[in-house]
Amino acid sequence: MKDSRITKASTLIIIISIAISMTYDVHADLSNQIHTYEYTPIPNDFTLEIKSHLEAYPNQTISINMTIKALVSLTINDLTIKLYTFNDSKFDEITYVENANPMSLTSGKLLNKSSKMRIHEQASNIIYGRLKIKWTKTGTVESITIEKESTFILTFLRDPDLDKLRAEVPELKKENTELKGNITSLNDSLTELHGNLTDFENRYEGELSGTRSVVTILAITTIFFVATTAYLFVRKPKQYW
Repeated sequence: MKDSRITKASTLIIIISIAISMTYDVHADLSNQIHTYEYTPIPNDFTLEIKSHLEAYPNQTISINMTIKALVSLTINDLTIKLYTFNDSKFDEITYVENANPMSLTSGKLLNKSSKMRIHEQASNIIYGRLKIKWTKTGTVESITIEKESTFILTFLRDPDLDKLRAEVPELKKENTELKGNITSLNDSLTELHGNLTDFENRYEGELSGTRSVVTILAITTIFFVATTAYLFVRKPKQYW
């Protein structure tokens, strides 16, 4: 049980490392691009390629194409692929060659197999596979049977909700730019109004100051006139009859 957990953890670490190393422009239209996995377990025996969509969505049906080119005479005894996603969801096992029906190839010959798979709704992040192949070299004095396994990335999964949000980003940026422009315009108008208010205050401050001086002088003159009149009235000589 412990060994199984270690193997699973190691597999996920390898997959994550491969996924990180395979960077690409997320804004590009990758729906029609093909992702190719190349596998050569032993040089000069055969080459194996697995092709599928570089990106796909949950609930989408994708095509998987597998091609083996023999470099020597050999017999493929067993060839299966098990597919998984990061949430531990499993797909139906794909069997290209069964032990009961081995495929013999001479040097230079091709074995091509295609299949379709529907990605279930719960799938997320990526779909990765575990390839198991067993073959026997023929045409030699002693037949040698070899069995190998390999883990690979089949396709990257996109999130429709995330794509929708990403598509809204340019419009949000445009609206943000317009709002910034409006704020700048309002700031300019506020600065202009503040300047006009300052000019108004400066202009009328002088006029009010002059008015205060006139009122003061008028008040002093009036007081002086009243005082003089009162004094003269008091000092008016009396008439004797």
